[in-house]
Amino acid sequence: MYYNTLPRIKLRTSRSDTIKLDSLTETRESFINICCGNRDKRCSLNNGLRIFAAVVEMQMLEYESATADILNILWGPQPETTYLERQFRTCSKIVSLIRSSTTQTTIDDIVKQLYDFFKRPTFTDHAHENVLRHLIFAVIGWSTMLYTPTFELAGSDFSTTTKYQNTQGFKKHPVTHVTDSSRRPIGALLRNYGLIPIICPLGAKSSGGSPTLLSVPHMNFYSLSKIGDVTIAWVDDLSEHCKFDRYSRTKQLKLFRLPSLCATICLNKGDETLIGRLFKNHSCQHKCQARSETEAKSYLNGVLLSYRLIFGQHTLSRRIFRDREREKAKWNKAIDPLLDALCGQEYVNGFDGAGDLLRERGVYDAHINFPHLGERLMDLADYIKTQRPRNLLEVWNDQRDPERLFTFKAVIIIGIFTIVLSVLQVFVGVAQIAVSLHK
Repeated sequence: MYYNTLPRIKLRTSRSDTIKLDSLTETRESFINICCGNRDKRCSLNNGLRIFAAVVEMQMLEYESATADILNILWGPQPETTYLERQFRTCSKIVSLIRSSTTQTTIDDIVKQLYDFFKRPTFTDHAHENVLRHLIFAVIGWSTMLYTPTFELAGSDFSTTTKYQNTQGFKKHPVTHVTDSSRRPIGALLRNYGLIPIICPLGAKSSGGSPTLLSVPHMNFYSLSKIGDVTIAWVDDLSEHCKFDRYSRTKQLKLFRLPSLCATICLNKGDETLIGRLFKNHSCQHKCQARSETEAKSYLNGVLLSYRLIFGQHTLSRRIFRDREREKAKWNKAIDPLLDALCGQEYVNGFDGAGDLLRERGVYDAHINFPHLGERLMDLADYIKTQRPRNLLEVWNDQRDPERLFTFKAVIIIGIFTIVLSVLQVFVGVAQIAVSLHK
C-alpha cells in the first residue's frame, strides 16, 4: 500500500473557505485529466500524478506576477476565485486548443483562438499579447513536463531551463533561448530545439556499424557508478531523460523523476493526449511521414523500460537506489511510487497494469527496444565500455563481464586456498621434524 506523502502546499486562500479549496481541487483534477487522459479516482498512479500537479503549481506560482493581469483581463473580475484556479482553467483551455490543432498551428494561432473563446478584442498593448504568448509556451511545458519554461521579459524570446533537486535544494541549469518562435508551427518549433526528443524517421541516425546491443551487466547503475563514476541528476524535464555528457567533470546521467505521468499516458485508451498531439505534429528535415498515434507512447514506454535497464533488473543497483538515490529522487520530500517500484523492486506489480507495459530481457537492441532513446543509451554504453578498473577492488567489483569476473574470482580464491594449504603443509612439516627431534 502506498501512502500520500506529498507535503501539503500552502494555498493563497483561507483554510476556512472549504468551497474555494474544493473548487481548486476540481480544477486541478480536470487539468490532470486533460493532460493524461481520464482515469479512475482510485487509480494507483494517482499519488505520482499529485506530485506532477504540485510541480506544475510551483511553476505556475513563479509566473503569477507576470500573468495575473492577463488572467484578470481574460476571465474578468472574479474575486471568489484564486489565481491558481484561474490559471488551471486557462491551462486546460489552452491544452484543449492545442489538442485540436494541425501540423501548421502556431502559438499566434492559439492566441487568436483564446481571444475568440473569451470574446475579448485583440490587445492593443503588445506587452500583454507577448505575455499571453509566453503563457502558452509555458503551458505546453507544464502540461507535458517536456521542459521547464522560465519567464524573463515580456518582449524577449521564449526560454527554458533544466530544474533539478538534490540534497541542497533546487538548482537550475543555464537558460536556453528559443528564438523567432510564435510564428512557427508548434511541433516544428519544439522539435528544432530538442524539446520533442524523438528520432524521426526511425533509423535516420545509424549506429555506423557499431553494436546496438545493451546488456544489463554493462548498463546497470552499479557498474556505471563503480567503474565509470557516473552520477544521477533527477530532473523534472522529460526531454532530458537519459542525457549523458561523458566529457563533463561530474559525469551526470539525467533521469526523469515522474514516471507515473508516462505510465498514465501509455495506459490511456481514450482521447488523444497533448503530448501525443505534439509528437504527431512534429516535422523534420527528412519530411517524415510517420505520424502514428503510438509515437508518443513508444517514447514513453522506452522511458519506463530504461529505469529497469539501469536499476530494476540488477540486484546491487536496486540496493544503491534504495540506500542512496531514493532520497535524491524525491521532489519536495515526496517520491513517485512508480519510480520507487521501477528502480527499487525486483518486480513491478499493480499500478493499474503499468508493469505489463514492460518487456524485460537480459539484452536489449537499442533500435528495437528503445527506438527514440537508443542513441542516448548507446552513448552511455560506449562510455562504460571504454572504462577500465583502476585498482584490485574495482576489478573485484567489475560485473560487466560475469564469466570473466567468475574466472578471476575463481583464480583468486583457488590461489589463496593453494597458498594457505602450502603454508599449512610447511607448518605440518616443521611440526613433524620437531617431533622426530624430540624423540
